[in-house]
Amino acid sequence: MKSKSVKARLLSPIDVITLAFTAWIMVYMAVGYKRVEGFGFHFACYLSIFVGVILSAYLERIWVGREGWFYSVFRFLRGLYPVLLFTYFYTSNHSFNRVLITTWQDPLFMEADRALFGYLPSLEWGVKYNHWLISELFHFAYFCYYPMIVGLPVYLWFKDRKAFEELIFVLTFSFYVFYFIYSLLPTIGGRYLDEALIRTKIYRAGPFTRIMAFIYNYSRHWGGAFPSSHLGITVVLTVAALSHPRTRKMGYVFAVISFIMTFSIAYCHYHWFVDSLAGIAVGIGSFYLGRWVYNKMLENR
Repeated sequence: MKSKSVKARLLSPIDVITLAFTAWIMVYMAVGYKRVEGFGFHFACYLSIFVGVILSAYLERIWVGREGWFYSVFRFLRGLYPVLLFTYFYTSNHSFNRVLITTWQDPLFMEADRALFGYLPSLEWGVKYNHWLISELFHFAYFCYYPMIVGLPVYLWFKDRKAFEELIFVLTFSFYVFYFIYSLLPTIGGRYLDEALIRTKIYRAGPFTRIMAFIYNYSRHWGGAFPSSHLGITVVLTVAALSHPRTRKMGYVFAVISFIMTFSIAYCHYHWFVDSLAGIAVGIGSFYLGRWVYNKMLENR
């Protein structure tokens, strides 16, 4: 009974799922290491994260009650650290996402889009409706993901610590669901086609179109398209904001952004349209499943 209590105090729910996720990726890479690009580097990174989570949990335990700016920053980072890892987890996925399935599966999703529309929205929409205001609207919606993913957690950190902790867990859980799918299902999205890839890197229209072109000119990520985590996580943030009285008005704004983003991911040439439909479904499902898992884990602590 005592060991269970110590374990409960040492590892937070976020620690547990982060350790589980990093352990899965390390085992997956080790099994298929011959097909992993930069195996040594990425295995070392995931192992370092695994060890770092345990070490930081131990330090938090022995530093309980200590005051001062250093300990305040440490506790803040302990609560928010998965957000700092999401970018690496996403960009590293291309190194091992063809271990099980060795070829990109985009032709399947291209055919799904053709079955729905008779053409490929990721090639047609951004070219046919290319007025700079339309381009700015859709690229703005796509860009909003970045401030949203930081802004809502930080706001709740200052306003409602319990809601913050639940949000970070659900957000992290949802990301890991998407990343787990990506590790098994290699897809690129619209950039699979050279015509779309080129257009994502052209500096044109207004500031948000140019900001996204800058990001895609320098981003190293390749893969992780189906389902769209960009839209899925935006949906998670939207549902989370709508679920909390303090952030409900923010949630209404997020809902509008999510609606526009449903179409922008294809308009901006980043995804197949079916990626958005799957992203919405997985986003909603992972939010409610994540919240259920979180409550169960709290009950067992």
